[in-house]
Amino acid sequence: MAYRLKNFIKNSLRRLLIGLPVAILMLIALLPAVIGCGGDSGGSTTPASTIAPVSTTDTNAVTPALYRFAVCGDNRMEGIANGVLPRIIDSAKTNGAAFIVDTGDISGDGSSEELTSYRDLTDSSGIKFYAVPGNHDVGSGGESWAYENIIGATYYGFDYHGDHFIIINNADDQIGIDDTQMQWIEADLAANAGKPRQFIFAHIPIADPSLPSGHVTGEEGGAGLRSGQQLVEQAHSYANVSDFFFGHIHAYLPYKLDGINAYVTGGAGAPLYLPEGLGGYYHYLLVSVRQDGVDVQVVRVDRG
Repeated sequence: MAYRLKNFIKNSLRRLLIGLPVAILMLIALLPAVIGCGGDSGGSTTPASTIAPVSTTDTNAVTPALYRFAVCGDNRMEGIANGVLPRIIDSAKTNGAAFIVDTGDISGDGSSEELTSYRDLTDSSGIKFYAVPGNHDVGSGGESWAYENIIGATYYGFDYHGDHFIIINNADDQIGIDDTQMQWIEADLAANAGKPRQFIFAHIPIADPSLPSGHVTGEEGGAGLRSGQQLVEQAHSYANVSDFFFGHIHAYLPYKLDGINAYVTGGAGAPLYLPEGLGGYYHYLLVSVRQDGVDVQVVRVDRG
């Protein structure tokens, strides 16, 4: 009995420490609405990063876009049923995206049925999809025969317009990025060091004090945190690493990892985690790659 009580107290304190930062931020975000309940009513505000509709003429850019791609994540099956993912697809195509990278949790349970539903939708979408494995897709072991048979490899790289894209599997936080994959990442970064840009995608955000959420690497074990930090160290060694993109948190959250721009985009249809004022809205990212830089725009999407 004493052992069970000790574990209960330990686990309860751990959950409290993980959730407390998010709870505080949610309270701060809701304070203006609570304070203003007795006064004049006003219209809701939208984040300054919202772009609707998105201009693809680059009137404010120094140089025109070489190409565009979209990034979204955490649709699960809800994002198909409520129309958010199909709307993201239509909007991304309209806004000139050459392809879409999905940052994971493309299914709710990793079953063959759900993975096949996602594959059928994306295969018939008229735009190329690159998937990142999420914790709901590959299960607790960090690997899934169903995912690999239906969707494809759990980590890989590809090139587009001279740039390099790296898809990483960190879906099991207790394992993190294992040694075999880390060695592959190190070799892949080095092999593509001469390209103009490299972009890195994973499901679970790498922890950083500037990220206002505890739903990050290290939540389930130290291996996730340590391997995430090792990844950032490797990426920082190459001047052409442009951006990190993650999912897992059902919101939009921009931050930095050792000076490298990082973005959490988990608004593709699954239930939202945070208030609207903290990025809790359905969206995707439209990335415009120019000769002299990279622009990331948030495009909000309504439910169907």
